[in-house]
Amino acid sequence: MQQLAPMEVGLPVADINTMQAFYEGVLGCTEVRRADIPAELSRAIRVGADGYLNVWLQTPNQEVIKLVQPPAPPEILPPPEHSSQRTGFAYLTFYCSNLDAVLKAARAAGAVVRSDPSTLSGDLGLRLVFFEDPEGNVIELVEPGAATV
Repeated sequence: MQQLAPMEVGLPVADINTMQAFYEGVLGCTEVRRADIPAELSRAIRVGADGYLNVWLQTPNQEVIKLVQPPAPPEILPPPEHSSQRTGFAYLTFYCSNLDAVLKAARAAGAVVRSDPSTLSGDLGLRLVFFEDPEGNVIELVEPGAATV
């Protein structure tokens, strides 16, 4: 397969405005497109029964997170205690140059911290932290050390 564009990840959300503000304000994403997907198409592709709003957010490194909001808010499931406890996508990872500043902004925007932000990754020289966005999706922040840059 020859990949023709950056990978996209679909993220169903209950409150698209809150989630868009979080991903833009905290993680530096920018809206690149939005579209109302009609019910006929959304049923055919098995994304939703009644259509949905799709907002494409591009990350600073050009990946895309698609916020998907159906007319009726989806159920917000709590994340498991440990990400490897169930199958499926477990978390998104963002590499950053200032973990403390990004984490501070995330907390101010409603994030719930899941791990100690001073965690070091052994010989790799990385700092990392896991937190939940306002709807409980898990995000990993990684700050590379001098040895990994």
